[in-house]
Amino acid sequence: MCRQWCELSFRKKILSVVKNEITWGIFIILACAIALIIVWTVNKPIEWQKYEDPVHEQELMSIIGGIFAIVATLMSLTQIMQHFVHQSHKASQKRIIRILCMVPVYALTSWLSLLFLQAAIYVEFIQQCYEAYVMYCFLLLLTKYLGGHQGVEETFANKETIHMAFPLEYCCKPKPNPKWIWYFKIGLLQYSWITPICSGIAVVLNLANVYSNGLWKFNQGYPYITIIITISQTLALYFLITFYSNMKDELKPFQPLAKFITIKLLVFFIFWQSVLMSGLAAAGVLRNTRCDSQVNVYCHGSTTGFTVEQEKTLLENILICVEMFFFSIAHHWIFSWRPYANGTFTNIIESRSIQIINKNNEIDEQFATTYF
Repeated sequence: MCRQWCELSFRKKILSVVKNEITWGIFIILACAIALIIVWTVNKPIEWQKYEDPVHEQELMSIIGGIFAIVATLMSLTQIMQHFVHQSHKASQKRIIRILCMVPVYALTSWLSLLFLQAAIYVEFIQQCYEAYVMYCFLLLLTKYLGGHQGVEETFANKETIHMAFPLEYCCKPKPNPKWIWYFKIGLLQYSWITPICSGIAVVLNLANVYSNGLWKFNQGYPYITIIITISQTLALYFLITFYSNMKDELKPFQPLAKFITIKLLVFFIFWQSVLMSGLAAAGVLRNTRCDSQVNVYCHGSTTGFTVEQEKTLLENILICVEMFFFSIAHHWIFSWRPYANGTFTNIIESRSIQIINKNNEIDEQFATTYF
């Protein structure tokens, strides 16, 4: 890609930058930041204490989160449209589109959580369900790159041994078997099943007032749900790492490492970020905000602004909105439509599929010659 960029003329480079959705996304973010600074400057003197009350703090975070969420969504939708326009291998691009949809899903649902704090736990249910689905889609994408399910079976069958990831690599060296593809699919599917079930249970427990989202109280449901999802997620990550370590040479033309790291960060980093916020709340780093009702009328006579749980929800979701903007930038290159537009990926995938078909035809001919 860098080589192609260097070969472009100066005029084409300028046009490429101008037409790029990343350029427009960064421009909009900077323009909004300047506008907010101008509004702050014009309305001086500002009593910053006002922003400590629930009304102003939530509004300010909703504005900032909304800007990042909308821009990230528009950038991702542009990337999705490019895949539709330059569709040359439907099976793999369909999975890429579903992965790209994770940015709009996360960005918009997190923005809704900022706007409607009480609905945050129900919105989180949508995020976790789609997150589990994306994990499985990513495994399917890798199998499509290898020529489909049968292509992966043959690749495993030709291996000398199956390399397990740490720590089992030292004590377990299983023999190659075509059925290993099923083991990996089940390893990821269990996360796709357990996450929605646990999220649904969390919603029910929350309605019964025995969940306490973000609080590590073992007479409430949150710690147990978090532990179960953590174990399931760890197993899914382990199977994904093992699959990648065994197939990295075959997947090399498709730049799998960048894709793997992005999915790993997108799915697992956000979950652990939520756990970290809960830990900060438990450690007393996140505290109830104070609001002086004698100075600020928006306190409504209360000395408390947001509770610890509400502060955690606000901070967690505004971070996700901002992070989705940077993930959408990364997706521009990592899940790019260009290798499909110029036929690079499509030719490799189709050549592998043709090899599998020819091999099957040879097996059928040998069978017919032997028995008939």
